[in-house]
Amino acid sequence: MTNNILDVLTFMFDFLFESSEQGSAHELDDDLLKAHLSEAGFDDGRIDKALNWLENIAALQEGRLDTFVTTHNSVRIYSEAEQGKLNAKARGFIMFMENMGQLSAVQREMVIEQVMTLEDSTLSMDDLKWVVMMVIGNSEETAMPTQWLESIVFYDDNPSLH
Repeated sequence: MTNNILDVLTFMFDFLFESSEQGSAHELDDDLLKAHLSEAGFDDGRIDKALNWLENIAALQEGRLDTFVTTHNSVRIYSEAEQGKLNAKARGFIMFMENMGQLSAVQREMVIEQVMTLEDSTLSMDDLKWVVMMVIGNSEETAMPTQWLESIVFYDDNPSLH
């Protein structure tokens, strides 16, 4: 296990999803969740970073980023550092999600900001999809059909509307 932040978050979401399916949908406290993640082999530093990363999404949702006013023909220019982390395919995926109306300009910026805080030098498409899913899943802004979101993250290389 590479024990990076997204590994911890993925494991955590799997655990929470399984718990809710088994009828234990009660809210876990941080100590219980940290204990479960430690038992799974994640070190305390990574667990804390993953939880902080997730809390940052909530902080961004609460308005730390200014609202972006964009027109239909606007283009997002990526910095050199952002291009280093997000290859052309990843940037294309973000643009696709935005063009489909599933990701707003503010959410796009949240995705990019969260990606840039990850320690990995580059990001795989699967990891990017998880980040997008976490940002959208924690947003009240976009109502994306759950099945479509799952198909993007878990199945499709070329997402399409179902």
